[in-house]
Amino acid sequence: MTFAKTSALIINKKLSSHFLILLLISVLIQLWPVFFTQPARFAVRIAICNGLLLLSAAAIYRCLPGKIITFVLLSLLTLNFAIAFNTWDVYQSEFNTVFAMSILATHLAEAKSMSGLYLHSLPVTIAYFFVTWYAIKSLSEHCSGRIKVVGVVLLVIFVAWYSTANWLKKRKDLEVYYPLSSRILTNTPFYTGSEFIIAQRDNALAARIAQQNVHYPALQYHETGIENYVVIVGESARRSNMQLYGFNQDTTPVESALAKSALIFSHAIAPASATVLAVPMILSKADPDHFTADKLADNIVSIARKTGYHTEWISAQGNSGKSNNYIVAIASTSQKTHWIDTKYDTELLPALDDALKTPGKKFIVLHINGSHEMACDRYPASAEILHTGNKYEDCYNNAIRFTDYFIGEVAKRLQGSASSLLYFSDHGLEKNPKLESLYMHGSRNPSKEAYDVPQFIWYSPSALASQKRELGWVQDYWSTANNYSLMLSWLGISTGIENCSSLLETCHQEQTLFSVMDGGRHIFDYDQLRDTFISPDRKTPWRVAKKNSL
Repeated sequence: MTFAKTSALIINKKLSSHFLILLLISVLIQLWPVFFTQPARFAVRIAICNGLLLLSAAAIYRCLPGKIITFVLLSLLTLNFAIAFNTWDVYQSEFNTVFAMSILATHLAEAKSMSGLYLHSLPVTIAYFFVTWYAIKSLSEHCSGRIKVVGVVLLVIFVAWYSTANWLKKRKDLEVYYPLSSRILTNTPFYTGSEFIIAQRDNALAARIAQQNVHYPALQYHETGIENYVVIVGESARRSNMQLYGFNQDTTPVESALAKSALIFSHAIAPASATVLAVPMILSKADPDHFTADKLADNIVSIARKTGYHTEWISAQGNSGKSNNYIVAIASTSQKTHWIDTKYDTELLPALDDALKTPGKKFIVLHINGSHEMACDRYPASAEILHTGNKYEDCYNNAIRFTDYFIGEVAKRLQGSASSLLYFSDHGLEKNPKLESLYMHGSRNPSKEAYDVPQFIWYSPSALASQKRELGWVQDYWSTANNYSLMLSWLGISTGIENCSSLLETCHQEQTLFSVMDGGRHIFDYDQLRDTFISPDRKTPWRVAKKNSL
């Protein structure tokens, strides 16, 4: 017997006699990136499912079909590990939908150019494959048939349990963002596959909205005397925490100074308490009862582009994920999109400067992080102006003030041209005294606080001089779900359809019913909601969206 064959037999024998150690090493290697990026409960679920999968593979390993199945299973486990490990190793991040979208969009040449980043992890990946293969082989040889059967039964119970639990949760929450298959994979060692499912679905959604053919009887642009239109989509700003609306702290000195040249909405109401639902409804014809692809396709970004505006979307909120998928579909209809990884919203300003240099009339959207939780992270130390002794109250109000500063920086850039600025928040926040951080998104039993938002339209001196503008305070209640109609009038666009939902049209009449949606897709009548989070529970009735809603 040759030395090589003898050595191989000795190594194989030693590995076989320590099959439990091999199993443990395999599971730990798979969990390596998980330990650094996910909570402990996630790692425990993955470890349990991984162990049961390897034991089940050992139960079928000895026959040829079993070896083929084991090879496929092990290849998928290795691929999952390679993706998660490289994401953590290179980017210090968990694998998410953004990475999945990037992989799906990558072509061969780009893959080759990027491969150098990941080659150093190849030895670890190969080691994982062979350690796991020997672990399965050793388990098949040394575990009793009863243990193997128990492993298969427990795996079936594990998958069935989490599948049923996630199915029930999906039904209870009316949550449609995470497909059931994605939820199930999240609890397995194939968890990166969950992000690919979401990425593929989001890509399909964007394509579906882009392919919708919206017909306008007579689309026309009418001269407005304004060259630059900028929309700031705020985030998690409570109207009641703004000095402009009577708050007792100096949170909005800039906006208060701009008020004399603005149309300010006293009682603006957001259509939803979550960004992913509110922003698309504000920018399109969709509403809580009709949240459909064709309504989302009829959006202000698309129609502004069709009427000759140069359109740009500049965002601090990322180009994928649960909070952005419908928003990205709308943003993608613009001529230029900028997804900027920012620490503070002011980092969007250079992109705005470049956009304003484009000749002709422009429609620019700035989607900021505003005062989203955790508010303490939304502004630099130099912007920590307000001090009352309550840390999280101060954090939130300083974040509101930093947004005010950002609005001022945008207004400075528009001051010397014929320009107009529309600012609104996507939704409000509820104040929960039981939370350390105080403020939270609208709950399953929301109050009006979750929907009460600021909104105003400001005009530069040149814009005010060119035409008569509506200024002052709008005292009527206003649903920002009607902002699509409002912006049509603001931009000087007519579609051939009467636009009486716009406050700027002579045919407008005050709205009396306001439908709002919580994050779980429950629809309420705003007037029936309790005033604040700490107000007595009214057990407000709710309904679901109309058929065909997304």
